[in-house]
Amino acid sequence: MNRIPLTVPNILTLFRLALVPACAIFIYFDRMMPAFIFYIVACSTDLLDGYIARKYHLITEAGILLDPLADKLMSVFAVIAFTVSGVLPWFVLVALFIKELLMVGGGIFLYFRNIIAPSNMFGKIAAFIFNTAVAFTFLHKFVDPYYKWFIYFALALTLTSLFQYAYLNMYKKLKQKTLDSKESDVNK
Repeated sequence: MNRIPLTVPNILTLFRLALVPACAIFIYFDRMMPAFIFYIVACSTDLLDGYIARKYHLITEAGILLDPLADKLMSVFAVIAFTVSGVLPWFVLVALFIKELLMVGGGIFLYFRNIIAPSNMFGKIAAFIFNTAVAFTFLHKFVDPYYKWFIYFALALTLTSLFQYAYLNMYKKLKQKTLDSKESDVNK
């Protein structure tokens, strides 16, 4: 804990991390209203911590790592809880896990090749739509079967963003790095 600077954005991110298990437990026990409130508060603090960090120059390395982790954990644990409680089919969870594992694996792969792979607008839009679809799932009793259609659409969009991200960062950047490396070898 002493390695995380306790700036307002980092405190908001840590608070969001603390909401993850509470939200998942409430979903599992079919307490949708408190779970939905926790989810909305978590999403709100995500927007707020990013705004404060940029506006007041409080961006920290810990925040850069913890912020997306908190986002991923909230959406993944909500999907886990919805799946285990029978609200969402298992293939949604499996596809989401595979996508997240590929993202983490790809990020590690690129990191060890000194390639920076920032997120892009398409990925951010896909993540927003997926998080909105998860929020819509809290209303599953009132909007059945539409919540499933929305989550399927959001999942397809998220998987498409994975392939687009992989193409732009894995294929194109690795190819360019290989060409640059060969060019520098020729110039020696």
